[in-house]
Parts: sequence; C-alpha cells; structure tokens
Amino acid sequence: MKTIASTIIILFLAAATSFAQEERAQIRKGNKAYENAEYGKAAAQYDQALKTNPAEVSVYGNSGAANYRNDQFEKSVNAYNEYLRTDLTDKQKAEAYYNLGNTYMQANKYKESVESYRNALKLDPTHDRSRHNMAVATKIMQQQQQNQQQNGDNNQQQQQNQDQNKDQQQNQDQNKDNQDKQDQQQQQQNNDQNMSREEMERYLESLSQKEKETQDKVQKAQQAQKRPLEKNW
Repeated sequence: MKTIASTIIILFLAAATSFAQEERAQIRKGNKAYENAEYGKAAAQYDQALKTNPAEVSVYGNSGAANYRNDQFEKSVNAYNEYLRTDLTDKQKAEAYYNLGNTYMQANKYKESVESYRNALKLDPTHDRSRHNMAVATKIMQQQQQNQQQNGDNNQQQQQNQDQNKDQQQNQDQNKDNQDKQDQQQQQQNNDQNMSREEMERYLESLSQKEKETQDKVQKAQQAQKRPLEKNW
C-alpha cells in the first residue's frame, strides 16, 4: 500500500513539474514577445499561461500591460481588475490602479480613470504620476461636461428659433389669408360699382330716349298748329 501511495505522489509531482515548466515557458515567450513589441502575441502567451495556472497572479499584470499596448482596453481592464484581487502590497496596488487609470483614459472613460488614480493616491500619496494624470483626466471630463452643456443650450436655442420661425410663418399665412379676403372684398366692391355704372348708363340712355320721344311729339304738335285751315267752300 505504501508503494502505491508513493507512486501516486511521484506521478502527481511529475505532472505538477510538467505544468510549471509549461507555464514558465509560456511566460518567457510572452515576455520576449513584449520586449519585441509583439503585444498581441505576448497577450496570447500570457492567456495560455493563465489557463495553465490561473493562480500565477503576476501574469495578470503582464496581460494587462500587453493588452493595453495592443489597444485591447477592455481586456486590459479585466486583467488589471483580476490582478488587483490578488494579494499585493500597497505599492503594487497603487501601481496597478495607476495602470488601470491609464487604460480607462485611453478608452475615453474619464470618470473611471479619475477614480482609479484616486485609489492609487490613497494607497500611495507620493504617486505623482497618478496625481498628474488625474488632473488631466479631470480637466478633460470637465471640458466634456461644458461641451455637453453648450450643445444642450445650442439645441434649446435652435428649438426656440424653430418655434419662432413657425410662429412667424403662421402669422404670415394668417396675413396672407386676410389679404386674400380683402382682395376678394375689393374685387366684389369693384364689380358692384361696375354694375352700378352700367345700370346708370342704361338708365340715362332710357331717359334720353324718352326725352327725345317727348320732343318729337311737341314738334309734331307745333307743326300741326301752324298749318292753315282749309276753307269749306
């Protein structure tokens, strides 16, 4: 029985040694790729090392740095957060928060970057790089807020202008309607006046005709009176 137990222990130790060797080889490959600025390849090697041995906490920091250099900011954030969950000294945590803040900054997440730098300074008040970058991130964030406020004011002013233009257009339409009505009324009045003139002309013409007829009758009567009477012999 002792022989069997010893054999199992020996086999287990051999397997553990094999995994450790594989993990170290992957880390070495990752470090070499990082030094050669092959950041994507380095990140892949670190990921393989973590799959082989997730307990190798230092690899999380390396993975965060490699993914940061490879512009894979989400992966970098995840790696640094995992790194911060491990047993680190305050100095190590401050540096990790500083790197996390830089990653958030590159991802345009300025609120998160400011919080990360603040955490770094809580752990290490002498961390001047965090203090400097936090001031930069804060300024950018404030500028964004001012721009958003300005855009909001511009949009509000634009809406007011649109409403004002709409009111002016409605007034113009109303004025046009009123003018059209006035034009119609004026046209109707002109038509009425024209009809009155025509009627007046016909009336005057009728009077003139009657007057002429009357004069004709008078002339005929006068001529009849002047004619001599014939004698009856």
